[in-house]
Amino acid sequence: MHQQPIIILGMHRSGTTMITKMLENLGLFVGAEKEINNEALFFWEINNWIFDLHTATAEKPYNMRYKNPACEKVVVESLDYFVQSGKRKQYLGKFTAQYKNIKFLDFPFGWKDPKNTYTIDYWKHIFPNPKIIHIYRNPIDAVSSYIERDLDLKNKFEWNWKKKLKRDFLISKNFHQNFRLTSIEEGYNLWEEYVTKALSLKQAFPNYMEIKYEDFLANPQPHLLHLIAFCGLKNDATKIEQEIKKIENSRAYAFTKNEHYVAIFEQLKNKPIVQQLGYHTI
Repeated sequence: MHQQPIIILGMHRSGTTMITKMLENLGLFVGAEKEINNEALFFWEINNWIFDLHTATAEKPYNMRYKNPACEKVVVESLDYFVQSGKRKQYLGKFTAQYKNIKFLDFPFGWKDPKNTYTIDYWKHIFPNPKIIHIYRNPIDAVSSYIERDLDLKNKFEWNWKKKLKRDFLISKNFHQNFRLTSIEEGYNLWEEYVTKALSLKQAFPNYMEIKYEDFLANPQPHLLHLIAFCGLKNDATKIEQEIKKIENSRAYAFTKNEHYVAIFEQLKNKPIVQQLGYHTI
């Protein structure tokens, strides 16, 4: 019996990688070839292509709302082609010969990418009944972690011959992409965009599940059991215990140890969406 995918989404640095790795270890297939954040290269590259078509980036996703019927037709036709093309080997790996189309997989599968939050509007035409897992984290921790990671990458930037060649021909935009991540306040606006969009999906997809990162860290077992059932995975008590032992619950509300971050949080805690998610009572 053909299965619908598990599509994992949420704002960057919200625990999506941690939970995706746990589900993978518990039997969810998330791709043969993956990038550093455990995102299947097949879907990651296609999502990037969709963003590029809209002149959007992961840090500036708002252009995704300006899609038009002509563009949608091209994208959907292309997605239907990709899932049955030779490119599918990037995702299926050893299963490529057995399955001629990713739509026809008969085991639990899926992929994780924050950009799914927006590209799901296209993927739903290929997978009409996906299972959506939305993972969210308090805005200060998510944004500060994102900024710190980006700053580390910027500080490691070094010229090499490839970068210089691209510069000479004005063909590269990848020197420092994340111009928007300059402050917690602006990062909060990005967090709100992602979370608001992700929450809106609840109305469109009946198989929708939310995970609050901090609640998961505080009491992982019931959340993990719920995820296992939701994804249609086998309940293996030994493996579940092994995964739970890896969790660092000290990562919850880490920002409270930083006076500067706490001061910013005090300014943001009365925002409607912060209150809706229960973060105003920290």
